[in-house]
Amino acid sequence: MTQTDAQVDAFFRRGRAVGGSVVIAYKGQIVYARDYGYQNTYRREPVTADTYFRIASVTKLVTGIGAMRLAEEGLLNLDEDISAYFGYSIQNPRYRSTPLTLRQLMSHTSSVSEKGGFSSIHRTVYDMLSKDVNRSGNFETWAPGSKYQYSNFGAGLVGAIMEAVTWQSVNAAMREKVFSPLNMDAAYAASLLKEPQYIASQYENGSLNKAASRYIKDGYEDTADPEKHFRTTVGELWIRSRDLAKLAIALCGDGSVDGVRLLSPQSVQTMREEQKLLGGSVTGDSPYGLFMHRVDSILEGKTLYGHQGLSNGRSSNVYFDPANEFVFVMTTNGASNARDKGVVVLAQNLLRFLYPLVAGQ
Repeated sequence: MTQTDAQVDAFFRRGRAVGGSVVIAYKGQIVYARDYGYQNTYRREPVTADTYFRIASVTKLVTGIGAMRLAEEGLLNLDEDISAYFGYSIQNPRYRSTPLTLRQLMSHTSSVSEKGGFSSIHRTVYDMLSKDVNRSGNFETWAPGSKYQYSNFGAGLVGAIMEAVTWQSVNAAMREKVFSPLNMDAAYAASLLKEPQYIASQYENGSLNKAASRYIKDGYEDTADPEKHFRTTVGELWIRSRDLAKLAIALCGDGSVDGVRLLSPQSVQTMREEQKLLGGSVTGDSPYGLFMHRVDSILEGKTLYGHQGLSNGRSSNVYFDPANEFVFVMTTNGASNARDKGVVVLAQNLLRFLYPLVAGQ
């Protein structure tokens, strides 16, 4: 064990991690990786490079790559009324003349709200958003495009729209457009992973929250059903930490990794940019692009882009610095979610320690 490994392990222990991985890439190549703890404490199975982590809301960042690929192919238009994809009118009832767009969904400015029954497994998109139903509780009181409000429902609709234009499950579409070209195994359901023995069980406050076997039994309808599949892209993705780092390398650079072009440089730039909408720049705790945060508070003088995922005790963080070609990935299956300025402290500690060792600044 190197001194670097020992310090990384100490950060994971201090962050009460059950299991986790941290991966660093520099100038397009993975230069450091460390796996810590257990993917299953009962069987004492250690986290390895093969371990699949469920990455919560970092799912949105990855899904954004697929959505932008479909936009490049002409199947999606960031600024088209999403009613066109569903075949019926979807409007905020208070602002019927203002269209809802994919750009708004991906920048969390659509005014679509989670407050009106998003969690119900029996409702369809039509049941909740159609003009005919007129459920005002599923919309905020402000006009689409005028304000930032993080919305899992809005993010989930992106996956539904991807299914509508490809007539594939979002899992199949992402496999075709993103995962298979890079020979990586990732899926929006544990049951679809090729090596289920490496699925990490999930822990909260040190106790088992959900075993890997239960995730596998959950199953997944691997067919297109836009009306029902509006939760998949909220936070369901399972992926290995090194593979997640490869996707981040593409977003940190010009859209390519390992000789494979995922996105054009312009699409990458569009994802990073603050979206100029009715009220000006999109701002929440930090400026937000398309399924991508901009964070200036972690490293002094450095602008990072990426996303964070928090759910039931686990945390995942992806941040990259395009100016210095630096990529940071942290995945856990259970750890402290204590945050400072919105970002998990464990991720900040690891990032502040590893950045100067690799980038030398």
